[in-house]
Amino acid sequence: MLFKVQYQGKKKYIKQNGASYPEFLNEAKAKFSIPTEKNVYVVDDTGTEVDKEVFSDILEGKSDILWTIIAVPSVTDSPAPSTCTDTLSLSSQSEECDLSLMSPKRTHVDDAFLMSPKRQHIDDSSSQAKELVKTVLEQKPGGEKIMREYAMRGEMKDRTRRNLVNILVADMAGSPMDKRTLYALGIVTLFPSLKDPYSKKGYEHFFHADSNEGYIAWKLKNTQRELSGAGTSGVRKNSSRTSNGSGPELEREVTEEQQLEGDQCREAISLLKHSTDIEQICMKMRATFKHRQQLIHDPEQCSTVLTVFPRFLDTKGLVLQDFDLLFGAETSSKLLEKWGTLLKAKVMEQAKKPQQDSPS
Repeated sequence: MLFKVQYQGKKKYIKQNGASYPEFLNEAKAKFSIPTEKNVYVVDDTGTEVDKEVFSDILEGKSDILWTIIAVPSVTDSPAPSTCTDTLSLSSQSEECDLSLMSPKRTHVDDAFLMSPKRQHIDDSSSQAKELVKTVLEQKPGGEKIMREYAMRGEMKDRTRRNLVNILVADMAGSPMDKRTLYALGIVTLFPSLKDPYSKKGYEHFFHADSNEGYIAWKLKNTQRELSGAGTSGVRKNSSRTSNGSGPELEREVTEEQQLEGDQCREAISLLKHSTDIEQICMKMRATFKHRQQLIHDPEQCSTVLTVFPRFLDTKGLVLQDFDLLFGAETSSKLLEKWGTLLKAKVMEQAKKPQQDSPS
């Protein structure tokens, strides 16, 4: 029998004969290199703790559960309160932290922290946001289907995530900024796999209040344009800028293959700013190439290319990938060609000269 298990954000498959709860815990500890003496417990994909009395019964009714292993912190290894003190903080450890705090097995935690008003405020904010999103989904067409899919898979497809954003945006039209933040918090609390473990709060890719960006912000802006009748006139027209011959100002034909537009393009750009997956970054950069070329040839926006696509600054190979898409493999390969020995020596000699002696 195969079990899909996650521990501290890492997911692995565990193969086990039978459905013994103690054997399952032992296999999980071995798989994730958890010390055998470490106390752990298991929750299902709804966040409900499961013990050995009901473990086999749950498997009989539903075998494709994403099981989560939670370590029971002691006084010596429990995280500092600061990990859970930001009201809207959702770091990669927050889900485990919240589950651990709510578990009856957490018997060695500082009672003063658990009973503090700040801890209560954090729990209340997350619970309020979660219930808000859950209530909207239960009342709107298609919402129940989204929750059922997540409960079965433990994750969410891009298409389902877009439907989720569409449903919530339709409910929050005209809402203030803090309400949008609450929706974003509610999404990653109700659907933990959508949380971004590499961002400060975990939900900025859905809504970032400081920059007013994210899936929710983009969809709201698009909806407002459509309602105001500016859906077709909102596309910026490039100035009549023409150039003959070749060079960087020449607007070349861009391949239409797998190029994102509209909401999908804006979502990809927002995801790029938070993602650390190199493969995903390269794929999304490739899919937004046409939009990037439009920015480059727009005199009013060309200076924003590195702001809109900051991964050029920290991810190797992206410039070469754009050259490949624009000029083809044969021409773009010359970008990284090494200079001949004679030319290199002359350049190095010129570079070493004092600045005042350099030709003007």
